[in-house]
Amino acid sequence: MRYLSLLVIAIFSFSCSQKGNNAEEKEFQFAYTVDTVMVDSGEDFIFLKFGLNVAAISSDKKLLYNLNPTNFQLEVIDLESLKLSNRIQLEKEGPTGIGNPRALNISQDGKFHFLTFSDVRVFDSSLETMEAIKFRKENFENLAVGESLGFNLTLSDDGKKGYVEYGPDDEEKAKKGLAVLNLQNLELKTIPLEIYSRIQPYVRSFYQDGQLQTRTIESTYIDQAGERVLISSPNFNEVYILDQKTDSISHKIFHSSLTSDYKKVPEITSFESVEEMRAAFQKENEEITFSRFYYDDFNEKFWRFSRELDRKIGDSSVFKAVVTIYDKDLNQKHEAIFPDNIFGFQFFKDGKLWSYVNVDDELGFAVFTFEF
Repeated sequence: MRYLSLLVIAIFSFSCSQKGNNAEEKEFQFAYTVDTVMVDSGEDFIFLKFGLNVAAISSDKKLLYNLNPTNFQLEVIDLESLKLSNRIQLEKEGPTGIGNPRALNISQDGKFHFLTFSDVRVFDSSLETMEAIKFRKENFENLAVGESLGFNLTLSDDGKKGYVEYGPDDEEKAKKGLAVLNLQNLELKTIPLEIYSRIQPYVRSFYQDGQLQTRTIESTYIDQAGERVLISSPNFNEVYILDQKTDSISHKIFHSSLTSDYKKVPEITSFESVEEMRAAFQKENEEITFSRFYYDDFNEKFWRFSRELDRKIGDSSVFKAVVTIYDKDLNQKHEAIFPDNIFGFQFFKDGKLWSYVNVDDELGFAVFTFEF
């Protein structure tokens, strides 16, 4: 086990009154330390080119599985000993082929789910047998003509359900809502949600000689927390909550005293030159953006990170990163300045936040220990 610059950040203590969304002022004590730990890969390297883009944690949070798409090897990292413990050779094609996965999930029963843009390939815990669920090719009765499911399916913790947006095939039109797909019998339940019409005005299009060349995609975060499913956007300081017991939707709107609460809708959404579109993206990058919600089951708290331009120094941009903490019922309790790494691969393990860092092309984690 190797440690890099132990206690690289000293203890930060915060004690302040915060107004949560219940409008009650309460004192909240918050402090943390952080260690940067390194994973021993032996004589070889761990694939980090895409920043753990296709990686997943085992349900007991003892192992990290990272796919190397260049050779289709699944790297197994022991998070207890912080060592690369194994490499499992997989196949792209054939009866146990993983295809071109965009994501990897490991369900509570230890099954591996490789998610492509058109199907879910479910492997047993030994990675020896596979079943492909081609959700994009199904004709679901409760979808209207000209409607389909989206591409970015999110799996439930038990691997039995998938959550994905649904709506018109026409990309110029907003999606209608959230679809809940039973992966065992392919039954589909549709739940209209206004968040999809609200994010549509942020879509940008690039035309050349009057012909559409490319269009941005405005997606949502979909996160499961027990019987609840959280649907949120990088553009809003809000969350929609699906209660799967009652199929009811609730909506919480939060307020930050440290950042903006929403990203401005762009004044121009159609561009005819690369330079115009690049300038628009640069301006948008400086505006507020929110991460997904992370649940710390050890401390029973939700966490969300945000980032916004703080100031300009010449041509350089200095950003302000903020963490917001909520109780288990998603009542806002505290917000504070936090290290600027809000969109990397991260997870909670035993009440500590593990955040991926690349140190000279070697795998490391900034491990945050909190005091409340």
